[in-house]
Amino acid sequence: MIRSSALSLSLLAAALATVPASASAQWQWRDASGRMVYSDVPPPPSVTRILKAPGQPSGEYRPVEAAPANAEGVPAKPATVKPAAAPAPTAEEAFQKRRAERLEAASKEAQKEAEANERATRCTQLRNYAQGLQQGARTGVMTADGGVQYLGGEQRQAEILKTNATIEKDCG
Repeated sequence: MIRSSALSLSLLAAALATVPASASAQWQWRDASGRMVYSDVPPPPSVTRILKAPGQPSGEYRPVEAAPANAEGVPAKPATVKPAAAPAPTAEEAFQKRRAERLEAASKEAQKEAEANERATRCTQLRNYAQGLQQGARTGVMTADGGVQYLGGEQRQAEILKTNATIEKDCG
């Protein structure tokens, strides 16, 4: 008994596998009451929104309407199929988009904060240097040969002016 039912199931599965794909429903649309209709024949002319048709990419579109004929009975201009608007994103796609936007905003905020911290550090260093120059601390600059040349009176005043101008410009 079990063997015969297993055999009959395998025969049924083999028979279903031989049904050609073309026998499946190829048209899909919503009827006037909003119910989904699947068929292997085109929808009636009253249907204005077709969801799937043979030879067409998936997505909603409007059926091609016959072009009106002119006085000689020749069609004026062939009608074109207008593609439907892009489908709304899925919940997962919307989540991923919001997540990417949040990460990008957080990255920009972190970069702004790092730049502000660097600027504050640089301004503190410049103010300390200017204060040391004004108090007469012995200050030197490196020469081309690697030695140190200490600043004299005029050089010190020029360095103070230069440092104060930089502070006003960058730290104002």
